[in-house]
Amino acid sequence: MSEKMDKNLLPMPCFVDCRYQHHSKEELIARITELMQAGNYYRLDLSSPWFGKVLAAYQQPHRYFHTLEHLLSICERIHETAPSDPEMQGKLLLTALFHDVVWYPQGDDSEDASVEAFDYIIGQYQLPIPEQVQADIRRAILSTKDQDASDELASRFHEYDCHIILHGSPVDLLGYEFQIFREFQYLNMVEYRRGRSKFFSRFSRRFPDCRVNMQFLIEYLERRRTRVGVYAGTFNPFHIGHLSILEKAELMFDKVIVAVGINPKKQVERDDRLVHVLPFHEVVHFDTLMVDFIEQESVFADVTLVRGLRNGYDLDYEMNQLCFMRAMRPETQAVYIPCDKELEHISSSALNSLTMFDVRGRDSIYYPKKYNYYQQSIEELFG
Repeated sequence: MSEKMDKNLLPMPCFVDCRYQHHSKEELIARITELMQAGNYYRLDLSSPWFGKVLAAYQQPHRYFHTLEHLLSICERIHETAPSDPEMQGKLLLTALFHDVVWYPQGDDSEDASVEAFDYIIGQYQLPIPEQVQADIRRAILSTKDQDASDELASRFHEYDCHIILHGSPVDLLGYEFQIFREFQYLNMVEYRRGRSKFFSRFSRRFPDCRVNMQFLIEYLERRRTRVGVYAGTFNPFHIGHLSILEKAELMFDKVIVAVGINPKKQVERDDRLVHVLPFHEVVHFDTLMVDFIEQESVFADVTLVRGLRNGYDLDYEMNQLCFMRAMRPETQAVYIPCDKELEHISSSALNSLTMFDVRGRDSIYYPKKYNYYQQSIEELFG
C-alpha cells in the first residue's frame, strides 16, 4: 500500500462489500465443507453433528467479522498457498476451523474458550487427531491472542488469519474496521477508540511491514463521524416488539445505543437485566432530558433519536415530544419505525399486567431469546 493514501477515503461510508457478500449461508457452508474435506488429512467425519455445531457458532448474530465468510476466506487461502505437505495443510485447516469457534468481544478469553471447545469436541466425539497435533493446534489458537507465533504452524496461520490487515487495500481495511466496530458496539466511543488504538500500536510492533495500514486505520478512526441511533424508552420489560424495532434501526445506523430512561411516572428504577438480554449492545441508563443525552452522545457521532410506533396514537404523542425537543435543541433529528403488524398488541404495560396471574410461563414467547447462547456452557453449545 502506498504511503500517499487518498485522505478522501477516510470519511467514506463505513460499510464495504466483502468477498462473499452475495453468497447464501448454504453456499458458504457447502464450500467450507468441500475445502475441509479436500484437506481432511486425519479423516474426520464431517457428517457428524460436531461439524455442524462448529459452523453454527460462526453464524451467531453478534458476529460481523468472525463469521462463515472469514472462515471461508482463510480456508480458501490455505488451499491456494499452503505448502504441498498434506499434514501441514490439514493442521492449518483445523486451526482455522476452531480458532474462532468461541468469539465474544467482552473480555480477552475467547482463545482460551475456543481451545476448551476444541478439547471438548475431540473428547465428546472421539476425533482421531494425534495428541501432538492437538497440542500444536492449541498453541496456534492461543497464539492468536497476541499474534505471538512460537512455531511454524502458528506463524503460517497468522498470515492467513490477518491477511486483510497485513495486505488489504484501503477498501478492505475500511470494511474490516466497520465489521470489528459492529462486534464491539457494546462499548462507548471513547472506550472503543482507546482499545483500537492500543491494538493498532501493538500490531504495528508485531508486524512492522503493516505500519502504513495501521496508520491509515488510526487516522480513519480519529476522523470518522459515526452514525448512531439512540433507541430510547423505559423498556420495562424489554420485549420482542422492542427487539424488532432495534433490528430495523440497526439497518439504518452504524450502531444503536439502547437508552433506558428513568421515567418517574412509570416508577422505573435502574434495572440491569437489559444488559443480559442485549449483551452485545451499548445499554445506557440516563435520568436527564433526552436532548441533553443526545447532545452528550453527539461529541463523537451524528446522533438520531429512534422511536417505535404501534399506531396513530403513538405517532401523535411522538410528534408532540419532538416539538418539545426541537424547541430546546433545534438540530434534534428523529426517525420513527412502525412495528410489524403481528406485534402491535404487545406492550410493556400489558406484559406487566400478566405478572399478576399464574401464566405458567406462557408469556415467555414475548421475551427475546436472540442472545441466550451467550449464557450457555461449552457443553450446551457443542454437546
